[in-house]
Amino acid sequence: MGAWAGAVAATGWALTLDALPRYCHLKPGRIGCGRSSVLLYPLTFAFWMLVGGALVHAGYRVLRAERGWWAAGIGSGLWFVLVLGVIYVSSFHLGDTYQEEVHEFFRTAYLVTACTAYAVAALFTGTRRLA
Repeated sequence: MGAWAGAVAATGWALTLDALPRYCHLKPGRIGCGRSSVLLYPLTFAFWMLVGGALVHAGYRVLRAERGWWAAGIGSGLWFVLVLGVIYVSSFHLGDTYQEEVHEFFRTAYLVTACTAYAVAALFTGTRRLA
């Protein structure tokens, strides 16, 4: 359940980041078209982090397990830490690679980090109700 929620959240975030600069119509007087703003990265990440957390919590409700919000919070926090690790690796170790390979690395890393974070959180926090 946690890996599924992470996959949905990471795929949504990657598609959002790819889609934002494509729908920019260049008009006279408009600057910065074709690149998404740096401020959109944390906002879209926070939105998809909330979506992932809500999916984990909803899965816990369906399974009648407790501590759904704990799993959502831990998974979101772990995903944030893992994404910081991906940014660290990319900034220091991907200097001489092609741009398309870097984009493929980011897409794969976003998916793997989100699935791992929510799966680990869901695996270690949930308990089943007995009554």
